[in-house]
Amino acid sequence: MENNFGCTWCTSTGRCTHNPDQYCEDRADNVHSASSVSVGQHRGSLDCPMIIQTSAEILVASGEYMQLLVGVRNLLPALMTSYDCQFNIDGIITETDAYLNESAETISCESALFQYSRKVDIVKAPFAVVWGIKKLPLDDKNPVDVTVYKCSEMAALCGGCLLLDPKYHCGWCDDGTCNTQKQCLSGPWFDSINGTICANPVITNFSPTSSPLEGETVITIEGSNLGISFDDISPYVTVAEQPCNCSAYRDLYVPASRIVCSTSRVRSITSGDIVVLVRGDSRYVATSTEIFSYVDPQLEGIYPTVGPQSGGTKLTIAGQYLDAGSSVKVFIISQPKDTAGSDSRVEKRQATAVEQSCSVVYQNSSHLICLTSEAKGTGSAIVQVKFDKAVKNLLGIPFEYKQDPYINSTASSLENGKGIGGIPSGGLKVYVQGYNLDIILSPKLRVILGNRDYKSDCVCLNSTLMVCDSPQFPAAAAVLGERPQALEYGFIMDNVFSLLNASSQQEALGKFTLYPDPVVHSFSEVGQIKKYKTDYLAISIDNQCEVCNQEDFFKVWIGQEPCNVSSVAATLINCIPPAVQPGRDTKEQYPDVTVVVGGVRKYVIGYLQYDTEDLLLPIWAIILIVTVGVLLILVIIIVVVKYCMNMSESEKEAKTMRQRFDWIEMQVAAECKDAFAELQTDVTFPSEDVSGFGILFHDYKNYALKVLFPNELNYAVLGDIEVEDETRRPVINKALSQFSQLIDNKTFLLLFVRTLESDKYFTMKDRNVFASYLMVALQGNMEYCTDILKTLLADLIEKSMQGNGNPKVLLRRTESVAEKMLPAWFTFLLYPLLKDHVGQPLYKLCVAIQQVIDLGPMDAITGEAKYSLSEEKLIRVQIDYKSITVNVLGLCQSSGKSVPVRVLDCDTISQVKAKALNTLFCWTPYSTRPHPQDFELEWRSGMHGRLTLQDVDRITEVDGEWKRLNMLRDYKVQDGAMLALVPKQSSLFNLSHSCTPNKYENSSLKPSPPHSPSSLSSSITTEQQSLLETGAKHWHLVKPTDSDVISEQPDRSGKLVREVYLNRLLYTKRALHSFVGDLFQVIFNYELDQNTGVLLPIKYMFDFLDDQALHHEIVDPEVVHTWKSNSLPLRFWVNLIKNPEFLFDVNKSNIIDSCLSVVAQNFMDSCSTSENKLTKDSPVSKLLYAKDIPQYKKLVTEYYSEIKKEAAVSDQDMNAMLAEESRVHVSEFNADVALMELYKYAEKYSEQILNALREDEFARKHKLPMKLEQVYNTMAEAEVVTVMNHRNSRY
Repeated sequence: MENNFGCTWCTSTGRCTHNPDQYCEDRADNVHSASSVSVGQHRGSLDCPMIIQTSAEILVASGEYMQLLVGVRNLLPALMTSYDCQFNIDGIITETDAYLNESAETISCESALFQYSRKVDIVKAPFAVVWGIKKLPLDDKNPVDVTVYKCSEMAALCGGCLLLDPKYHCGWCDDGTCNTQKQCLSGPWFDSINGTICANPVITNFSPTSSPLEGETVITIEGSNLGISFDDISPYVTVAEQPCNCSAYRDLYVPASRIVCSTSRVRSITSGDIVVLVRGDSRYVATSTEIFSYVDPQLEGIYPTVGPQSGGTKLTIAGQYLDAGSSVKVFIISQPKDTAGSDSRVEKRQATAVEQSCSVVYQNSSHLICLTSEAKGTGSAIVQVKFDKAVKNLLGIPFEYKQDPYINSTASSLENGKGIGGIPSGGLKVYVQGYNLDIILSPKLRVILGNRDYKSDCVCLNSTLMVCDSPQFPAAAAVLGERPQALEYGFIMDNVFSLLNASSQQEALGKFTLYPDPVVHSFSEVGQIKKYKTDYLAISIDNQCEVCNQEDFFKVWIGQEPCNVSSVAATLINCIPPAVQPGRDTKEQYPDVTVVVGGVRKYVIGYLQYDTEDLLLPIWAIILIVTVGVLLILVIIIVVVKYCMNMSESEKEAKTMRQRFDWIEMQVAAECKDAFAELQTDVTFPSEDVSGFGILFHDYKNYALKVLFPNELNYAVLGDIEVEDETRRPVINKALSQFSQLIDNKTFLLLFVRTLESDKYFTMKDRNVFASYLMVALQGNMEYCTDILKTLLADLIEKSMQGNGNPKVLLRRTESVAEKMLPAWFTFLLYPLLKDHVGQPLYKLCVAIQQVIDLGPMDAITGEAKYSLSEEKLIRVQIDYKSITVNVLGLCQSSGKSVPVRVLDCDTISQVKAKALNTLFCWTPYSTRPHPQDFELEWRSGMHGRLTLQDVDRITEVDGEWKRLNMLRDYKVQDGAMLALVPKQSSLFNLSHSCTPNKYENSSLKPSPPHSPSSLSSSITTEQQSLLETGAKHWHLVKPTDSDVISEQPDRSGKLVREVYLNRLLYTKRALHSFVGDLFQVIFNYELDQNTGVLLPIKYMFDFLDDQALHHEIVDPEVVHTWKSNSLPLRFWVNLIKNPEFLFDVNKSNIIDSCLSVVAQNFMDSCSTSENKLTKDSPVSKLLYAKDIPQYKKLVTEYYSEIKKEAAVSDQDMNAMLAEESRVHVSEFNADVALMELYKYAEKYSEQILNALREDEFARKHKLPMKLEQVYNTMAEAEVVTVMNHRNSRY
């Protein structure tokens, strides 16, 4: 209606028209414009039906319902019978019913849901009221908008939420969100009105991170929930336990998110956290994650030490803690030149010292860079740096202001002194002479072309000479044309502005002449291939540059080698090519010729062909060829003569080889026949009765220690903690008590283990040792130990399932603490099974292996034997021997009783003594038995006939440096001979001791450690000991031979002979077959485990692995089978099979070890689910048991299946068993020693462990970082006590 066109608004149709008579239905309700000629009572826009906003702003929270009331004017009740309200919320139209109130002045909209999905804080929702069937809108002269908002988008943190405008009615919910009270569904809700403090205040960062000791450093602290008002934090901010003044920076405080304060002065270097205590309430503490430090900045040096008086020198200051403080200023204080005089003069000079500022442009902890300002005079000056209130002077290294540099002349050459110039490509030398040129660090040449500056670098050769490269002018070629131009130039030398336009201020320097780029013409020959015949190569150029005659300005390359430029003229370049045609850079036939102008512009002008048709060989080349020919003929003659001489030797060698092959053939035939006969006739099976020997078990303590610490001789956990000063012990005990409480905290222990395992310096050896000591420390609480083990195993399984890893390799290698703890767990719990059942067949197997080995010869040097399960320990030669029985007198020789001992006539004297002692002391544990080196062996005949038998004596067979050990047959000892063991006088076991039969069983003397068979010193007298020290080599049954000498024995490395003797392995395997089978049957006997009660830990651990497989949705049964095999058979049983000395007090020789390794390997193969596809090239140890493995696999599968069918073990039953285990063995070891060893790792990796604890929310909640620091501090007190005691002892 506000127009001059005379329009009319048809209210009934909602149309603006110029012809109301035609288009309007009810003329009485029309509204006419002021200029309309139509007749009517309604005129002007104020008479239109319209809505009026009743409030300044309509606010509603997203997700809430609201009923809206708006004012209306000029409604026509007779025409407008129905109303609706429409809201456009983020593009979605919502419509509700509306009602005209009785006063006809307001319309009420029904309650509508105001909601939007976008993550924005506020959305404007336009509002309209429509009427009638056509939904015609009422006029809205001042558009009404509904403001829909989300508190959660307006503020994500509590502090920001409480600072929102109260009109939004936002507050903080207990669930950690900002919402209106209606939308806070759980927990309490509070806003800024009730004065509540936001929980969990946090400091995210602060700057700077250090302050000088003098303080006054302004720190800006940023974070969240840092109070609502300035008074909440003002007196409660501390930095490194020192107050931080906020009062002067009230205006810079941003509620909840930023605090500005200044540090206090301290006396010494210190560091600590920044702590904000909101309203002084200890429940609302914000602590920085980084450390703030009070430091003492130190100045150490400057570079350069000189600069121009005009300033501009980029001065670098080196030192320590140069980034301390919030404000760093550098000053250069000039001192008067007169430094002599009295104290009063000094005060006068100080009063006249001039302070020059140096603007800091770069700063870090070790360097400051600033730009010097202009000085009032020259001379030395002191560099001073102010770190806030701290003032530091650099003494002993002054900075010297010198007179500004001055330029006398410039030239393109030092010889001819021509004016300077250049070309658009740049690269010409400009020589500058003057004085004080070297005080500028980075001088530059500046040439002005048009309105632009073109610069290039200069190098100062000394104080009076400087050389610059002419700059490049990229856009000058098109502007320059063919005529040179004279340009103004100058030099950029820090703030020495007098040289910036040197050419205009000093006419003697002349102008910079810019010449066109020289043009290099391509070769005019066909194909641009130029033939080279003379000594020089001429290249045509067009060079207008008068100063471009510098020989190093033009560089010529032929292929990959330079052509030395000899002269440069206006139209020609002459260079000397290489003597020989160079290699090619391209695929062309000849090398290309490239001319480089000024080091930038390159011209490839063609190719160069060396013309050698007319060249003749020089005299020296002819002489060289003749000399080489003569020498070649002489060499041929010598070779022919040598060949003829070697022919006869070759024939002799061929004859020898034929003889050798014949001998080997006979050996092979004899061995095959003997092996066949042994297998078919006299296979001797070892006795299964060990009752005559007894099973020599270790007790639980020694058994557990040998498994946990296999490489140690002295076990620390059996003793007490070694303390240098006994006054430390109470303090150490207190620290260990605190540390024990931490170990008993599951969160701490898991973080401890995971942190160590994540460190790359925590080696495999460290993991094994750590796990062993951890098991000792937790043995008194096996329930807790089992819980920790299960958690670590679950983590290990989770890790193995990530990525593309193979889950079957889980527990196969000892790469984690859990993998070491698992066999130790079984070690503690399965000892009854070993003692009562599995120990007997394992002991029988070890005794049987020794009996089979003793049936045949064994080399005392190499440890190889005729009968073995291991191919590596098999003697591969034929040995003639026979078995004899000798009668051996024991220590009580006066009784006249002897013991029959079975030996071989090829045994060495030491071997005979060892067999005799094993027979005499079969009831005695090996660790308390005497050893062969303690005795001499005498052969007695009649009343007085005695002969001492020794490994080496005067009858020893000697062959050069080789000596063969004496055997029984060397002394002609016959079957039934009487031998006696006579203690040596130097031995602990001599005749002065009683000859009681149980002497060695009960003796408190500890015999020397056992010697291996290869140790000879135990059986050699003093006279022969000197022979050994001369470097003599010894052998027993097989003597190493050289490949070019025919020996009585075949070559031990021959492949044919090696495989012939493999039947001996089959003989040994057949003799031991029942013992191996019995061992496997007992280990995988489900009914035995069930009856003995040891099934609980096995069933419990197997069920845990089944649950983990189900949790990770593993459906492949082979994976779970492999996990179980890796956990129990591989990690526990294989270890005991390979190391029976862990369970028994026996001696495990090298050959027994190799045989048990074969048994253990087949034990592992039996537990594997993969098919063993064996061929003739497969390892012999696998072929040996190829037919037995399927039976053993079936046994393992049935064992696993029966255990799985068994009812699940309840936690109550398992915990009862574990509690009983802890009770019985709680005092076996010193747990404090184990805790001390664990503490050493906690101390070594203290920083990593503390960081991990601080990052863990649960650990922080229970103050675990603080408790660990208390342990560190208590241990440190022990060190202080020791130091104080040492000091007191001096007085």
